[in-house]
Amino acid sequence: MNNPDPTARRLTIAEIASRAKVSPTAVSFALNGRPGISPETREHILEVVRQANWRPNYAAQALSMSKAGMIGVVTIRQPGQPLWSASFGGHFLAGVQAALADQGVLLILHTVASLKEEAALYERWMGERRVDGVLVINPHMRDPRLKELERVGLPAVIVGDTRGLSPLGCVWTDDEAAARLAVSHLAGLGHTHIARIGGNLDLLHYSIRERAFMGAARDSGIQVNAETIEADHDTADTVAGLATQDHNPLTALIVEDLEFAVHLTGTLIERGLRVPEDLSVLAWDDGPSATLVTPNLTALSRDIAAYGQLAAQELLGLIHGEQPREIQGTKTTLVARQSTARARG
Repeated sequence: MNNPDPTARRLTIAEIASRAKVSPTAVSFALNGRPGISPETREHILEVVRQANWRPNYAAQALSMSKAGMIGVVTIRQPGQPLWSASFGGHFLAGVQAALADQGVLLILHTVASLKEEAALYERWMGERRVDGVLVINPHMRDPRLKELERVGLPAVIVGDTRGLSPLGCVWTDDEAAARLAVSHLAGLGHTHIARIGGNLDLLHYSIRERAFMGAARDSGIQVNAETIEADHDTADTVAGLATQDHNPLTALIVEDLEFAVHLTGTLIERGLRVPEDLSVLAWDDGPSATLVTPNLTALSRDIAAYGQLAAQELLGLIHGEQPREIQGTKTTLVARQSTARARG
């Protein structure tokens, strides 16, 4: 008997597909016991897997065991930071739960400390048949989770615009169009110096928004002295300094997080800046807190619950053998309120 290839456990789905002379999708279907390929093709793929000694229990379990009746969502813990933005996370999960309840499927919400730990968790979940699939939140620019999910064959839907970056299905929102909508609103009010209070540029959607923000600023003739101001305990000082400078003062902000926008608006007012007379503020992702502050905040709005519901429905379709898709999940509109007005002077 030939000894197993000692490197075989590191084979990717693509490498198995190459050995079996089939598509990566066919390999995923075979390993997960999903329909869509012939019995002969399935047996051929599983024989290649057995010969390679590559996690043979995955295929056996997928073929012999019933569904777990659960899907997973994993978030990354960051010291001193909430797991979710309140304006996004709660509404998104409510939509996910609504879709799952219709099918009698449960949700596991798990937290980890790093992307690497999350990727390893997916392999463990796959081996244990703990979940039938996962929703992947906040894709990164260079994201090890995507390749790992391809490798282990766990059904997954990415919540973010990974079109062209991964063969995994994704449900995305048009962040580029949203950023341009925000800039257009402020430019139309005569603002010529706009700053963006951003987040982690390692996150794919923040990077997309940054590029779109700068592109829209150039197209609108807006002079931007500070590309992106970091959202931290020094933000109010930075903004106040730019807003009170003699030459080309800052007159408008786009703030990525609604809760941070509420806090920042209050802090700036306490420091003597008038909103919107001195400084217009526009928040990303509308929510109840936008109207609990005076002045009420202008905000970009999207149906986040519907976004979560669609993402869960796409994942359930994958679990039942449907092909992965890249589908737009939400469109963004702008709700104009009291915090934006014509630029001074």
